[in-house]
Parts: sequence; structure tokens; C-alpha cells
Amino acid sequence: MSRGDATPEVLAEPDGDGWIIKSPLVGIYRNGPEGGDALAAGDPAGRITVLNRIERLRLPAGVSGRVVERLARGRTEAVEYGQTLFTLSPTSQGAPSAAGSAPSGPNAGLPAGCLPVSCPIDGVFYLRPSPGSPPYVQPGARVETGRTLGLIEAMKSFNAVVYGGQGLPARAVVVEVRAADATEVRQGAVLFVVRADADTAGRD
Repeated sequence: MSRGDATPEVLAEPDGDGWIIKSPLVGIYRNGPEGGDALAAGDPAGRITVLNRIERLRLPAGVSGRVVERLARGRTEAVEYGQTLFTLSPTSQGAPSAAGSAPSGPNAGLPAGCLPVSCPIDGVFYLRPSPGSPPYVQPGARVETGRTLGLIEAMKSFNAVVYGGQGLPARAVVVEVRAADATEVRQGAVLFVVRADADTAGRD
């Protein structure tokens, strides 16, 4: 199966300070975001299979927020054009700006004192090694450099998301898991939010 060169955008209808996200196509919808996921403009919004062609959906410019209600409840569900997929509420950093741009900077949209662990490549993110297995990490888990946090499937290969890198402390605590299991992710998207582990800082 193949997809078009251009990634289609979902339909976004303003709803107070938030958004109602609707399907731009008729087909089989899957891999949508989960309740509580924080999304920004350009982030993956699920996939739709149309006549054996996979279309990867994304949020349009100026649309962001946190998923508060997922109306396409099945992991795989037939949808119609204009059918509501999920709704977004403003994040703590506010609703989309008047200029239609997301907050900028590497730590934009993060809780105070926290740091992002970003996606290294485009692909499908997996939080667990196999279906039914426990996740590699959950909020509250302590991690250190070299710890596997998840997997990304790209070009039929699985690539480990390993904790560590420039700007990250040697030991940290997972504050948020922002990428849902088995969903499309893009390079640079925030997969995890961490903070320095105060219980172990300075013990080396």
C-alpha cells in the first residue's frame, strides 16, 4: 500500500478556545491520538486507509491543544467525511496564537524545569516491545543514559529510542509520555518529558 506525496490535513473547527477535529476523507481510521495527548500544528493525527491507500493525517497550522475526548473510539473505525475524530482543549500554555503559530524554542510547552526527549526519525512509535508486554517506561520511572524508552519502526526496521544526549542529565525521572503507543511520529516531536532526578543528582 502507498500514500500520496502530500500529507492531508484534518478538518479543524474552532470550539470556544479549543478545536473539533474532523475527518477530511471517507475511509478506515486508525492510530488516532489518545485522551490526554498534547498535539501541536503539524503533528500526526492518525491514519485513514482509502481504497488500499494509506493517508497519514496531520494537524493544520494554528491548531494545537490536548486531546480531551476521542469520538472515534475504536483503534480501527470506518469514518465519513466531516465525522468528528477527537476534540482538543487549550494546553496550559494557551490556545493557538493569533498569528497561528505554536510556541517556539526547544522547551516550549513543557512544565517548568522539564526537558524533552525528541523523536530521532519519522516512523511509527511503540511504547512496548510487543503487544501485551509492559511499556519500557511510564511516568515516574527513573532512567539513565542508555536506557531504552521505546521503539520506532521505519523502513521495516525497528530503532530503539535511547535516553541521553546533549542537554539531558545523566539521570532523570519521566514526567510525561506524550506519544501514544503504535502511532505515527515525526522527527523532532516530543516523545517524553523528563526532569533531573533530584534523588541521585550530585552523587557521582
